[in-house]
Amino acid sequence: MKSKTKFSHDSLLDRQSTQELLVTLANAVKKGELTFQESEGELVLSPQQLLQVSLRASDEGDKQEVEIKLKWRTKEKALSDTPPKIKSKADK
Repeated sequence: MKSKTKFSHDSLLDRQSTQELLVTLANAVKKGELTFQESEGELVLSPQQLLQVSLRASDEGDKQEVEIKLKWRTKEKALSDTPPKIKSKADK
């Protein structure tokens, strides 16, 4: 099966099916491997120990929404050991 770098899926599910999907997702995060499959291939992600979690909720009258975003780095981000160059008005 071909390896993919992006996966997207939209569906209309009842609450029970949505709960099952969220439990499956939570178990995959706990296991440390998320595999997303479709006919054209699969995408395998490996969450690290620390994840950046964003949670947003809104109520706009006839539309309510909850958004969950998980992000992590697979490699440590290289950090500079020099300070940034900052100019002030006095430097002009």
